[in-house]
Amino acid sequence: MNIDQIHEDNMKKFNKEIWETIFNNFDQGDSALIPAAVLVKIAIELYTVALEEDSEIEHLITQEIIPSIPRLREGMKRTTSSTVH
Repeated sequence: MNIDQIHEDNMKKFNKEIWETIFNNFDQGDSALIPAAVLVKIAIELYTVALEEDSEIEHLITQEIIPSIPRLREGMKRTTSSTVH
């Protein structure tokens, strides 16, 4: 297994752990805005540690994150839709 595959596997595991934490701490009736706001705040805090210039964070948000919203929304639609077999 190469280093990229290890990083990808670790990211998938981390992503799964985050989702499990959210589901374990918020009822389905709770607004998704609460954990979303907390995660956005943490992400920005981490970016301020990893990136020295505010302009780097702004570029990341405007050029990478915002354009990915439609793709992520479609992925969430597939994830949250229930199929009865």
